[in-house]
Amino acid sequence: MKKLQASAPQISVANVAPGLLGRLGDRIITVGQGILQFVGDLTATVARGLVPGNWRRTMRSEFMRALYRVGFNAIPAVAVSALLVGIGFVLQIIYWLGVIGQENSVGDFLVLILAREMAPVVTALILIGRSGTVILDEVAHLSLNGQIRVLESHGVDPTDLIAVPRTFAIAVAVFVLNMLFLHLALWSGYLGATLTGLTAISLLEFVENVLQGMTLKDHLLLLIKPLIIGLVIAFIPIWLGLRTTTSALAVRQAMPRQFVYSLLATFLIGTLISAVL
Repeated sequence: MKKLQASAPQISVANVAPGLLGRLGDRIITVGQGILQFVGDLTATVARGLVPGNWRRTMRSEFMRALYRVGFNAIPAVAVSALLVGIGFVLQIIYWLGVIGQENSVGDFLVLILAREMAPVVTALILIGRSGTVILDEVAHLSLNGQIRVLESHGVDPTDLIAVPRTFAIAVAVFVLNMLFLHLALWSGYLGATLTGLTAISLLEFVENVLQGMTLKDHLLLLIKPLIIGLVIAFIPIWLGLRTTTSALAVRQAMPRQFVYSLLATFLIGTLISAVL
């Protein structure tokens, strides 16, 4: 019995730790390679879309179709969200700053919170929830059904026909809907505060306060942040869909990953751009 006990393998932390560290290192390398590949593919897609000669009639048709489905159909959801934010957030800022005698700071607060942070993030989240899964499912089934191979056999690059139009359409949609959200939230909040008698600020004073609160960096941020977020959250479902080649089960498994990746990308990009600008 003593001999059997002596011959039993001894498991220690020293033996387990290298295996855990090795698997963790492999996972980090895999994730890093995936991120680099995604950034490279996105950069190539954007570069191809910026060449005017690449936009053939079929690409323009796909662009308009995607813009209508993603952008135009999302107007009601964005409008309702903006009205709720305007009544529940902008109105409160106007009211409480008036209570403490800081009505002249209304523009600074609204630009800092609403224009710089809330509007682009909320708009992106609405499009992620409405369209991210739909785009992933559409592109993945094009790949599963062999239509991608058919396009390649006819000399058509799937990047030009599938990735470029949808990526640019969603980026434009995020930018336009962000401006719509911002204006609806501002004016609904001011109108609600005026009609309920919570503020005595005139319309011209309100507009002047908001414009004075905006700097050149704020104007650049209104352009750059929605476009970059739109490009990334558009390409994530496309990128995952083009790599789903096994079965419909793989499509369902990729859907939660797409949602999480898009959320993380939205918050990360928004934070980095706000920190720079």
